[in-house]
Amino acid sequence: MGYPATPVTAARPRLELFCDGSGEERVGRPGGWAFLAVRDETLVHSGHGAAPKTTSLVMELEAVSAALRAVLAGGWHEAHEVVVVSDSRIALEVADGRFMPRPAAYRAQAEALRALAVATGARTRWVRGHAGHRWNEEVDALAHRAKVEGQASERARRRVRKKPRS
Repeated sequence: MGYPATPVTAARPRLELFCDGSGEERVGRPGGWAFLAVRDETLVHSGHGAAPKTTSLVMELEAVSAALRAVLAGGWHEAHEVVVVSDSRIALEVADGRFMPRPAAYRAQAEALRALAVATGARTRWVRGHAGHRWNEEVDALAHRAKVEGQASERARRRVRKKPRS
């Protein structure tokens, strides 16, 4: 008598979410964030944004959160193995549930990120920043561009508000 056959399940395709934030350590400086969703070395989706007064940590957390929100909205987690890839160890440890920042300013955002990671079943993978990894370099450039564009639009917005009245 043999053993019962083990059902073979097809591996789900991997959806890698390359995430990065761009900002300064000091509070109140402009920042940007971006993500690239990549399947089979093909870019399938991206997103980016900026904030006029923020920190680099907030932008790192927002990049991962935005990527995971896009996964949930698209239902991609149902058909894919979701892997968050970042050069931010803190953002990855928050997603994994291994770290939670103590300052209240970061706590709610970190808790929301963790909930998104659980909801999507996301795993994490760290890559060294500025080491020539194609997608990490691209997302880094996009986050920086978002920060610069955000600064330009903020300057323009301030100029419009300061226009003298006729």
